[in-house]
Amino acid sequence: MEGSYIPTVHVSLPEGVYEELKRVASSMGIQITDLIKMYIRLGLHDSLISENKLYHGENFKDIVDRLVYIEGKLAVLDETLRETVRKLQEVEERVKELESPIPPAVVKRTGGKLK
Repeated sequence: MEGSYIPTVHVSLPEGVYEELKRVASSMGIQITDLIKMYIRLGLHDSLISENKLYHGENFKDIVDRLVYIEGKLAVLDETLRETVRKLQEVEERVKELESPIPPAVVKRTGGKLK
């Protein structure tokens, strides 16, 4: 176990949160555990920046870490935008349904009365 021990954390999540994580992870082509790790890393990074404790070393690892952070943020924003567009399309389709005239066949079947 020397040097290879990786602590394990178990997390209980509401089903809705789990399903949302599963959907986002699937759209990104990664596993849920990797997505959770990414969110934790993003949260820690934001926390360090907000507390102004982040040192500004410009070595290769720092640049790679920043790139991973930016890619993660971009993937989250992309998924959010896709979901927003999908929901907007659903709303537009529903508005079109509500605005469309009732077909004469429907009125005739109901005897001229709308139910």
